[in-house]
Amino acid sequence: MNITLVAWRSFGAGAMSTLRGSLWACTWVGAVTLGAACSPLMNPPPGFVEVKGEPYAFRASNADGLVISVREIEHDPKGDLGFWVRAIENEMRLGRGYALLSTKDVQTSKGLAGKELRFGHDEGSQPHLYWVVVFVTEDKLYVVEAGGTKALVDSNESLLDNAIRSLNAG
Repeated sequence: MNITLVAWRSFGAGAMSTLRGSLWACTWVGAVTLGAACSPLMNPPPGFVEVKGEPYAFRASNADGLVISVREIEHDPKGDLGFWVRAIENEMRLGRGYALLSTKDVQTSKGLAGKELRFGHDEGSQPHLYWVVVFVTEDKLYVVEAGGTKALVDSNESLLDNAIRSLNAG
């Protein structure tokens, strides 16, 4: 699923063409840093198993198919948290047809501030939820994604929130 970040239009065609990628198959500026430093990037929630593989720095799933993942992306070109939140919101709503249900400020246990966007859409008759959480450092963007059926996400909300807080970024 290829996406174009809508907000990049303000930078012109040249910059926009460099930022074609996917939240699912990330190729922003052709640079994704995989893996984490010495300590784990995120603690898998209880009942989840870590699944290794590109393009994720971290990905875990439970037996019912609820997934949480982290992408670690070079922060180039530079933008503040507000810019990245708006770019993702535009792409998800305008480019993919998701409904923005809510946003909230979040913080890791180490104090890194971020923004959580919660989206919804239907697959057939089944409602699904998709969370995108963005953290910005000088050098990296950390994009946490979580998703599954509405019932799965709702029943595991506290586990997902705790995993997001455990992000070891920066």
